[in-house]
Amino acid sequence: MALYHFSVRHVSRGKGQMVIASAAYISGQRIFDSYYNKIHDYTSKSGVVFTEILTPEYVPERLNDRETLWNEVEHVERNNKAQLAYSFDIALQNELTLEENIRLAKEFCQEQFVARGMIVDLAVHEGKSDNEEEPDNPHFHVLVPIRPFTEEGIWGNKQRREYILDEDGNRVKDAKGKEMFNAVSTTGWNDPELLKEWRRAWTEKVNGKFRECHMAARIDHRSYKEQGIDLIPTIHEGYEVRAMEKKGIKTVIGELNRAIRQFNQMFISLKESIQWMKTVYEEMKAELDRRQNPTLLESLQDYYDKKTQGRTPLPNFYAEMKRRGKNLSNLQEFSKSINYLQTHQIETMDDLQERIEELNGVVSVSKKEISEKRKQLKELENLEKMAEVIKTNQPLIDEYNHFYFQKRRERYYQQHKKEINYYRKCERELKQHLDKNGKVPTARWKREKEELQSVIEELKADNQPYQEELTFVKKVQSCADIARRDREMAEADTSGRSEEKREKQVKFPTFYTVQAKEILEENGKAEQQPLNQSEQNPEKKTSLLRKLDEKKKECAERDAKQQAVKKKRNYEMSL
Repeated sequence: MALYHFSVRHVSRGKGQMVIASAAYISGQRIFDSYYNKIHDYTSKSGVVFTEILTPEYVPERLNDRETLWNEVEHVERNNKAQLAYSFDIALQNELTLEENIRLAKEFCQEQFVARGMIVDLAVHEGKSDNEEEPDNPHFHVLVPIRPFTEEGIWGNKQRREYILDEDGNRVKDAKGKEMFNAVSTTGWNDPELLKEWRRAWTEKVNGKFRECHMAARIDHRSYKEQGIDLIPTIHEGYEVRAMEKKGIKTVIGELNRAIRQFNQMFISLKESIQWMKTVYEEMKAELDRRQNPTLLESLQDYYDKKTQGRTPLPNFYAEMKRRGKNLSNLQEFSKSINYLQTHQIETMDDLQERIEELNGVVSVSKKEISEKRKQLKELENLEKMAEVIKTNQPLIDEYNHFYFQKRRERYYQQHKKEINYYRKCERELKQHLDKNGKVPTARWKREKEELQSVIEELKADNQPYQEELTFVKKVQSCADIARRDREMAEADTSGRSEEKREKQVKFPTFYTVQAKEILEENGKAEQQPLNQSEQNPEKKTSLLRKLDEKKKECAERDAKQQAVKKKRNYEMSL
C-alpha cells in the first residue's frame, strides 16, 4: 500500500541538537565535530543504502566532504541558540524498487533544493521491518544548511533586519530603548507556501512514476480532512519510539497508533461494504435501464436478429439459397452499420440524430448552391432563347415596319400580333444585357453556360458521398426505431396476446376497436346488474361470429326482397 510521509524540522542549538551528529546518523559514518571537539560514530548503524552530497555548480569542491561541510556550518554560526539546518524525513514506496526510489529521491533534491541554491546531504535508508506482518519503511533523509552559500564563495546571511518605522519614518524603540525590527529571511526557504509546493511536487513525482510503471497505487499530500476522508491520522513515530517498540517496550504513541490503525481499518471495511452495496445497486439499476432503454447497438442487433431469424422453412433448394443470400446481406448491413457507428463514435440515438443534422446541413448547403447555379444557367438559357427569337422574327418585324399606311400596318399587326409582342418583350429584356457595342453577347453566354454546367457537376460529385452517407444513416436510424417500437409493443402487451394476434390488430384496427367496445359495454352492464337478478334471469351470450352470421342473413333477405320488387316492376312496365 502506497504511503505518504513528508516532514521537516529545524536542527537547533537551542534544543541541544548538533548538526554533525545528525549528519553522522543519517549517513551511518564516523565524523569528528571540531566545534564540540567530539566524535560521532554511527558506523554500526545498518540500513543506510545510499549517501551523497548535492551542491550547486558554484559551490567549491571542499564542501562535497560531509565532515568539512557541517563543521563549517557549526563554526559559521555564533549564536548559542542558532538554527543550523533543515532536516527532511520523506517516505519512499514499497511498490518501487530500491534503484527507482534512489533515482526519485536524487531527482527531487536536484529539482527542488539544489536548483534553489541549497546544499543537500542526502541519505537513503531501506527501513527493513523486524516484524513480518508490518511493511518495510523505506525513506530518505535530507539535511540542508539554513545559511546560504553565495556565488562569491562565502557563507551568506540567513536573514536581514527590517526596522519598524513610525508615521514620520523614524525607527520605533521598545521600552528598553532598543530599536524594534522584524527578521526577514534572505532566501525564502522557510516560507510555508514553499513547503506546500515541495509536498505537492513530491506527490506528483511519485504518482508519475506509478503511472509510468502502470500501477494503480497513488499517494496524496493532502490531509484526510482536505481529501474528504473521515479517518484519524496517526502520530509520527520518531526513531526513539521505533527503537523502543523494536525492543518490545510499549510506548504511549505506539499504543495510540495501533488503536488508530485498528479503528481506521474497521472504518475502511465498513465504508468498502457500503460502497460495494452502492455499486451493486447502481449496476442493477443500470441493467434495468439498459433493458428498458436499449443502446443503439442493441437496437440494431435486435432488428437484424428478428430479420434473419424466425422464418418459416422454405419448400425447395433455390428458395433456401435465396434465404441464405438475404441473411448474408443482412449480416453485411449490420457489420457496415456497426463499423460506421464505431468510426464516428456514435453511441446513442441523440448522437445519431446529431450526425443526421450535421449531414443535412452539409447536403442542404450544397443543394442550395447547386440550385443557385441552375437558376443562373436557366437565366442564360432564357437569354439565348430570346436572342434566337429576335433573330428568327427579325424579317417579320422588318416587314411590319416597312408598311407606311396605318390600316395595312394594323391589319398586319393583327395577323402577327403574338409574334410581334413576344419580339418586343424579348427586345426589352435583351436591351439590359447587350455588350459595349450594343450586340447580343451569345459567345460569352455560351462560355458562362459551360462553366456553370461544369461547376454544377463538380458540386453534385462533391455532394454525392454526403448524400449517400445521409441515406445510410437515416436507414440505420429507421432500423433502430423499428426495433425500439417492437420492444415497447412487446413490453406493453401484458394480456398474453400472441404475435399473430398483434399483427391482426395492426392490420384491422377498426374490427378490434369495435370488439373491445362491445366487451367493455357488456362488462359494464354486468356490473350494473344485481347479483341475485343475474342468477335468476341468466342471459344467453351471443358470440361475435353468430352476430355476424345474423347480419349476413338479414342483408341477404333484404337483397332478395329488393330483387323481387325490381323484377315485378320491370314486368309491369313491359306490359
